[in-house]
Amino acid sequence: MMLAASCTSQGSHRESTEPAYFQNLVSQANGLYYHPFLREERGSPEAQSYALRILAETGAKPKVTVDAKTAAALRSDAVTTSALWGRYWLVPLRDAGVSGVLGPGDARSVEKLRTGTGWYEDPALEEKSDEGRLGATWAALEVEAATGSLGELPAADKVATARRLAQLAGSKPTLADAAVLARCLHLLGKPVPASLTSMRAPDVSGFTARPDQERATLLEDTYNYVLLQESAGEKPQVNRKTWQQALSHNVESLDYEQLYSLVHILRATGSPQRAFPAVTRRLERERMPDGTVRDPSSYLGTPDASLFVQRLRSVAGWTVRDKRLLAAAEKQAGSQDAPRDGAARLTMAALDHSAGGEPLSRQEAALCQDPSTVPATVTADNVADWQRAVWNCEESGVPVPVPSVTRWSVDGLEGAQAAATLVVGLHQDGRGDRIPGWLTADALRRWADDPGPRASVYDRAVIVRAYLLLGGHADESLVEHLTGQFKAHRGCPGLPGLYRPDDEPGCDLKTTLAVWDLDKALDGKLGALPS
Repeated sequence: MMLAASCTSQGSHRESTEPAYFQNLVSQANGLYYHPFLREERGSPEAQSYALRILAETGAKPKVTVDAKTAAALRSDAVTTSALWGRYWLVPLRDAGVSGVLGPGDARSVEKLRTGTGWYEDPALEEKSDEGRLGATWAALEVEAATGSLGELPAADKVATARRLAQLAGSKPTLADAAVLARCLHLLGKPVPASLTSMRAPDVSGFTARPDQERATLLEDTYNYVLLQESAGEKPQVNRKTWQQALSHNVESLDYEQLYSLVHILRATGSPQRAFPAVTRRLERERMPDGTVRDPSSYLGTPDASLFVQRLRSVAGWTVRDKRLLAAAEKQAGSQDAPRDGAARLTMAALDHSAGGEPLSRQEAALCQDPSTVPATVTADNVADWQRAVWNCEESGVPVPVPSVTRWSVDGLEGAQAAATLVVGLHQDGRGDRIPGWLTADALRRWADDPGPRASVYDRAVIVRAYLLLGGHADESLVEHLTGQFKAHRGCPGLPGLYRPDDEPGCDLKTTLAVWDLDKALDGKLGALPS
């Protein structure tokens, strides 16, 4: 990690404005910032399924060209999650050209999950209920229809399943269950009873004034109503204007399942395929070169990533006080899955202080004196943990004990990088005079000039920063060399001002902070800082 001005500072070395693309890193799941490398990971099989179905609804003919290894991984993930729904998610992938993900063997596997009563049961569900059996039966029939095996089922089996469905249809089912019953009956070629088709669309009056969760429920209920009426061969009657406005206002924020539901509602009630350019643009933007999609709704933000964003803001001179981020951090800290170890709690405390400005509590400040959180003896193995803890404490205005340092060799890249981290950490803590005598500018000079091909962008930046702090000088040749190296690693899709640590496509917050911080120390000679 690199030296940065305190996140509580509002000063700036230059006038600049935080670019809008930083908001692309806000997690839809928890409101914290997430690490950019997640943007280079494909979504789950379920996400692929919904995205491909959406594209098909809009008239696109998506193609997916994954290799055999990736196809096998997608299939494994799907069927491991659910032997029934997992196979249903694979149908659009097969239709998009992925071979080997779904075939006759899947139909046989699904049929083994049929019970003697006519229901199918999903082994992934521990609780056995009619609702669970109904959902499993729906998934099974969809897979059998997609593989062409539904027509080959013995007539007695179809009759047994249809009888179960009819019994449930007569028991005043919910709209959600009624929709599934209607779809299952349709797949079996059976009529949908009037007791189901008489159900009306949900009342969406005052939609925009309703709470978020209520609007989400109305979307789900309306989709179920549409599915029910379609299955019965009827034309759904819905308030199209409300749903057209909902799509216009939320096309970027809905998760894939919600987006599919909304597009399907509009398609089923009269919207032509060409009416969804914004939907297509969003999905095409998330598609990877092989045709699979990223799934931003699954990216989980972390206190660690959020604190890096705060430090980037500080180095760039942008505002760091952030009520929205503070609220998300406080909610995360109070959740059941919040980390409880000292280092994680200190990171969360530093984030709260940065975003909100409040001092650390007595218990939080005590972490800065705890050797299990801030090591009392620094070695090459723990220096990164020590420096991170020191950084968190220093920015929060809490002193830490002076550490002892066990000497290590700087003859290799790892040792040199560890030494650079120690130098930066001691300067962050205002203890540059405590740097061991064996750690000099001369010791790091060779690594600053040429750290070798194994060095990442972060390695290069942190070593040069430490070299400068030790009194070294960055001549024109070194600055020119660094500028070229960093420029070659600048930018990734949707994040043009961040930096990549290596030749992989994903950007990295820690690397970006190291580059920006070094550029600030060099008075902007690298041209890396935002302008």
